[in-house]
Amino acid sequence: MRKVLMSNQAINVGVIGTGGMGGRHVNNLTHEVTAAQVVAVMDVDEARLHKVAAACGAHHTFTDGHALINHPAVEAVLIAAPDRFHADLARACIAAGKPVLCEKPLATTAAEAYNVVAAEVAGGRRLVQVGFMREYDPAHCQVKRMIDSGALGKALAFSGTHINASSDPARTVEDVISNSAVHDIHSARWMMGDEIATVYTSYMPSDPRRPETARMVLIQLTYSGGAIGQIECNAEAGYGYEVDVKMTGERGVVQTNSLRSAVVRLANQQSQWVEEDWLQRFDEAYIDEVRAWVHSLQQGAPTGPSAWDRYVSMVVSDACIASAKRGQPVAVEIPEIPGIYQRG
Repeated sequence: MRKVLMSNQAINVGVIGTGGMGGRHVNNLTHEVTAAQVVAVMDVDEARLHKVAAACGAHHTFTDGHALINHPAVEAVLIAAPDRFHADLARACIAAGKPVLCEKPLATTAAEAYNVVAAEVAGGRRLVQVGFMREYDPAHCQVKRMIDSGALGKALAFSGTHINASSDPARTVEDVISNSAVHDIHSARWMMGDEIATVYTSYMPSDPRRPETARMVLIQLTYSGGAIGQIECNAEAGYGYEVDVKMTGERGVVQTNSLRSAVVRLANQQSQWVEEDWLQRFDEAYIDEVRAWVHSLQQGAPTGPSAWDRYVSMVVSDACIASAKRGQPVAVEIPEIPGIYQRG
């Protein structure tokens, strides 16, 4: 197994997947992160692969992810391949002793995610970071710092909104929860610094004739420490993309505002531009995420969202799905956190 990275020198990164998210990560690592160098890229689309390699100066190209992981020039790996390959590639990185930033999802099921956790725990140290980029969004970070400072007193409640302009009308409640609301579930855990104990999910179908579909999902939360919360996920808002959080404390409230553009008042009307999707909303977060990841590797190990965080978020989302189907609250059963995942 390789030694833990600890150096002020640039980290040599290999990127698996050069499509939408992978291409963005390659661009960010190349142009926004001076402490990183993309030395290898992998894709099954060879035309795109060689185009991206030429643009970022990568000397090594692969059509097999495992070959990239095991190449001696690669010190760290970023996984942005199709979802179904993530868990296998993450385990391969653990076996090779190489740190990895894995785009969401880490796995397609909670059981599969736990297998990644088990492999990492068996190795005795953290290597995996998962791409919950909201932890790097400046506004989310400001809310988290305010809560952690104690200025608002004890945290009483979390509220999260997740609004998409449109989605497939046939999208099921399982899809909305496991692919959209799961990100808000992570925010709910991270912001409160506590585990979710019970969930109660209600939803409105996109098509009343197809009750398994969902356009609006509302999840009510209770935390182990007694706080409460809710997540509103609108899959078909029609007007744009918004993600916001609000934390209520004993002495005040702090919240984000995803509407970042200027307010225009003209001809007896007021308007403000709304982002189209998450890539626009979290553009800064994606840059800060890879920058912080590379810096953490220079210090010895990843410190951002872990494989355990992803596993627990999937356990909670599974409970939310069960609640939606049963129409009643469901308790969340979370195992004891392994020592390597304890955050200071």
